[in-house]
Amino acid sequence: MEMFKIILFIPLLFLFSLFLAFTIRKRIIEKIMFIDDDNLKDLVPWDFFYNILKIEKAAKPIYYAEFFLLIVDTVYILFAGYTEYLKELEFIKKFPDFPISPISSIFIKFTIPIILWFIILFLLLLALFMKKRENKKTSQLLNDLDKYKLLNYAKEDFIKSNRIVETGIIIQSDIKLGDKYLFSIYPAYIIPYSWIADIKLDKFYSRGGSSFYLDFTLKKSYKSIRIFFTKKQVAEKIKKFISDKR
Repeated sequence: MEMFKIILFIPLLFLFSLFLAFTIRKRIIEKIMFIDDDNLKDLVPWDFFYNILKIEKAAKPIYYAEFFLLIVDTVYILFAGYTEYLKELEFIKKFPDFPISPISSIFIKFTIPIILWFIILFLLLLALFMKKRENKKTSQLLNDLDKYKLLNYAKEDFIKSNRIVETGIIIQSDIKLGDKYLFSIYPAYIIPYSWIADIKLDKFYSRGGSSFYLDFTLKKSYKSIRIFFTKKQVAEKIKKFISDKR
């Protein structure tokens, strides 16, 4: 029973660390939305938006949590595993005919921490891969807006507006509605209302339940943009707000 409690410590620590990381991430995004850092306002529009939209700005707590969990889980498997291995050797000395080898017994007891180790490593590598890809997309987004001389107006709109709308989606940030632009920290979007050709409200079904999304068709791009919400009423209000502003 004692061993069972010790092994469950790692999964519980994993869940708690991720919960804490996402809570801190939400707080960081709130600070970004309200521009708590006055030094950012002095940057030129391209640098201003890149500094607030680059993925590591809000994702640092998740990176730190994954590094922390990987180290803790590694140390735990090595030291606790070695301790158990010594116990198994003593057991085998007393019962030499026991059919399960000490190594097999260790792997059985530490299956959950070992599986979690691979999951954490995968998530960490995925985060590093996404960092490069998402920051490249952010740069392209800003370059496109800069090409049409819209970044100055977008910066003014972002700083002036205090309309923050909660999406209710954990992996997606809340959004900010300006007078002429929609802003999302993650995924990184700056959508001029004048670029929107059509907005459709639809429902998304998954194993965990259902959510709603606004599907934005843009005049300047063949790709559509989807922003998800837990509540249909919120999505409907945003659709109406943007439609009135277009």
